Amino acid sequence: MSLDTKYRPKNYDDVLGQAGSIKTLKGIVSEGAGWKQSYLFAGPFGSGKTTLGRILARALLCENTIEGEPCNKCSSCESMISGESDAFVEVDAATNSGKEDVKKVLNEIDYNAFSGRRKLYLFDESHQLSPSALDALLKPMEDNRKGSEEKRLVCIFCTTEPEKMR
Repeated sequence: MSLDTKYRPKNYDDVLGQAGSIKTLKGIVSEGAGWKQSYLFAGPFGSGKTTLGRILARALLCENTIEGEPCNKCSSCESMISGESDAFVEVDAATNSGKEDVKKVLNEIDYNAFSGRRKLYLFDESHQLSPSALDALLKPMEDNRKGSEEKRLVCIFCTTEPEKMR
């Protein structure tokens, strides 16, 4: 296991230099608004984009959030920390960037995971997604689930080049 993976922060308090973003993310989760939009984390290499995305994902899927933070003790949190969650899908967009790759995601969005939780997708290096892949994601991200204000598809995009995501 690489050092950056081994020592990656598991809580917002362990992330340095992102106080404003963390306050906003905790508020979104605390208010129950986390499933009403997708997220874009942009910044230079090493600024904590993927780390914040993973913590946010755990908070959104957590069974017992504490003031917007994941508890890291429930079955959902533990499965995400161990990398075995059926509700959290991390996609390496650098190697899975085409429309066909995104169609696999779209085929699953109306079904819950085996755990009964909604699925949440994190696209790392999302600037690598092709224009047709981004176009395919747009409609499901805009549509609400039937009878709800929550979106059908919630994604967390992490990128060093947000200007390429048009």
